[in-house]
Amino acid sequence: MALRAVAEAFGTPVYVYDLDGVSAQVGRLRRAFPEAEPFYAVKANPCGAVLRRLVALDLGAEVITEGELARALRAGFSPERILLGGPRQDAGLVAAAQAARVGWVSIDSLSQAECWTRQAGSSRFLVRLNPALDPRTHEHLATGAATSKFGVPFAETAQVAEMLGDRLAGFHVHIGSQITEMDSYDEVFRQLGRLLERFPHVQTLDLGGGFAVPDFPLEAFAEKVRAFVGGRRLLLEPGRFLVAESGTLLTRILHVKPGSVKHVICDAGMADLLRPALYGARHPIRALDKDGPPEIVDIDGPLCENADRLGQGVALPKVGPGDLLAVAETGAYGLSMSSRYASSLRPAEVVLENGAARLVTERESVEDLWRLERD
Repeated sequence: MALRAVAEAFGTPVYVYDLDGVSAQVGRLRRAFPEAEPFYAVKANPCGAVLRRLVALDLGAEVITEGELARALRAGFSPERILLGGPRQDAGLVAAAQAARVGWVSIDSLSQAECWTRQAGSSRFLVRLNPALDPRTHEHLATGAATSKFGVPFAETAQVAEMLGDRLAGFHVHIGSQITEMDSYDEVFRQLGRLLERFPHVQTLDLGGGFAVPDFPLEAFAEKVRAFVGGRRLLLEPGRFLVAESGTLLTRILHVKPGSVKHVICDAGMADLLRPALYGARHPIRALDKDGPPEIVDIDGPLCENADRLGQGVALPKVGPGDLLAVAETGAYGLSMSSRYASSLRPAEVVLENGAARLVTERESVEDLWRLERD
């Protein structure tokens, strides 16, 4: 089904996910890493239809909240293939994970380790190392930087590992998102190597995800990883890599404002796609069914914020009110980071499968804005 037909049938703004494209990315990952066990990072896109496709493809799930855990279980991920990570892990989340009998837990701090050592259970534990390096990505995405809140500094990692005793299964590193430079992992492998010397019984390494979209050199990276990991068990946590390029945000132009900067005002903006405002992210944007010489415009949202934009300095043919734009590479961190700022209504979600489109998440209504309120 053509994107224009999707917009006409379901309105705009609307997220469209190509499930067959998701399957293709999983296939690419498995060809590069046939020995790895992938755990999909649910935060990238928690849409139930996407999760169920990944269940059918036999992936595990990486979750960081009670809500993500519930979504993963609802979609059909087996508990032993669920990995709980992240900085939270408070009493409620720990209790939910124990009740579900999740298979893996990544420990993010000394206090988390103290919490878990007071609990019984069969989960296998990883200690997340913060390697304190520069992963050369946006500062908000640099989870392996020394100033990041994530993970345990190298000097303290052994202490946390020893606290876990025979429940320690391995070590975990996730240096950031939109990683493009493979040599960032040289220091990671150096630190992991020292930990493996101290804990020779450890047989599991989790190298996270964060592969840049598009064009990450996955096959070359796999060779580098394989040379270090050897015969140990390898876990990966891809999120954006699996779903970003299979997603498109469709938005309709409301107004065009000429001037020294030509502003194209659309019905989608930062409430629907936060990444351009939050990270300065650049998404490919094209006009549907329009040709002609390009002009440089800003693609802006409908809200009263200068940061409310989808793109700056974008080359488009001449467009006007009513025209449709397709914002590409939005299958990750799109609707999952959306908000109700200015009482915006969250968009619908549609999936494409074998050429057919179906609605999987309804557009919010104004009544949804106050559905949970109590006078």
